[in-house]
Amino acid sequence: MNRLIVLSLICLISIRGFEIDFSLLLQTGSESNDAVQAVYDLLNDLKTSNIEAQGVADEKNISDEEIGQARIAALSKVNELNQKAWASAKARREQIGIEYREATDYIAWATQRLADIDRRSVELQELRCFSNGLFVRAIKQHNDALGVIRILKNDLSGYLTGQPSSLVEVNVQNVSDKLKQYSQLFNQDAMTKFAQLAAEQASGNAELHALGQDEGSSTDRQPGHNIGQLVYNALSDLEDQLKGSLANLEANEIAAYYQLADWLADTESEVVHLNDEIQRKTQLQDKLVVQEQAALAVQAKANSVLKDSQNAINAATASLQELRELYETELNRRNEENAIIDEVIHIFKQQVLEMANQTSFGKK
Repeated sequence: MNRLIVLSLICLISIRGFEIDFSLLLQTGSESNDAVQAVYDLLNDLKTSNIEAQGVADEKNISDEEIGQARIAALSKVNELNQKAWASAKARREQIGIEYREATDYIAWATQRLADIDRRSVELQELRCFSNGLFVRAIKQHNDALGVIRILKNDLSGYLTGQPSSLVEVNVQNVSDKLKQYSQLFNQDAMTKFAQLAAEQASGNAELHALGQDEGSSTDRQPGHNIGQLVYNALSDLEDQLKGSLANLEANEIAAYYQLADWLADTESEVVHLNDEIQRKTQLQDKLVVQEQAALAVQAKANSVLKDSQNAINAATASLQELRELYETELNRRNEENAIIDEVIHIFKQQVLEMANQTSFGKK
């Protein structure tokens, strides 16, 4: 509205468009002065009005800036809290995912462990059966060998004491042949001893060596007595060896059974624990599925709230920017109007002064 008034004044004061007779206006005395003063007052009032309006606008701009900045700061704090809430919800959902995967991995491991225990148990049972068969066979071989040794010793005992015996004479090679089928049960030294005795007997020196005498020396012992004693002693050594070996077999077998029993007891406890853990982990997974759905909903809500708070910041920032731009626009408009008013006043003064000079010159 002020701009229209200013433009109208420019048109009125313009030299080409000015229709008032300034000479007449200046000749009318005080009335003309009042008219000129009224124009000046009007122009000054327009400028004053603009200046006052700008002052109000400046105060409003300061207030709008403070309010806008305070609102943006408050919204930023809310947005920061929403950001933390969203991050917390996201972390919780990810933690649930981690716990679910850990439970899945444990169930897979425990299931494989149970399968390994079952497989190992079957293998050990089969191995135990096989080992037991070997043990029984070894027991039989030892008992058979001991039986042969006892028969040979009984015959030698009767022969050596002069009691009735199936032996007419001692033949080391025959004794060695009877024991040969059990040679795997004896140590090598024992079988070597029989081989040496058989060789000496075959050479005819066994009796002398048995007595510890040289050839040509006299003795009152009957031929074959000393070799028989040596064979009897060797058989006793074999008997003791077999009894010791048999005792070791039995002790080892018992120890193996104990080891298997301990392993079965340990694995039985482990199987119970693994099954309990699998059940617990499975139940945990069921709970985690529900918790994950809830966590996803919470995260989605937190994300929505976060977006809303960010949008509110953006809106507040945009609103403040609009007020700033409006203030700048109005400020520029008033400055332009004031410049126009100043220009109009200047033109008006020039025209009044020029007409006054022309009127004064005409009177002379």
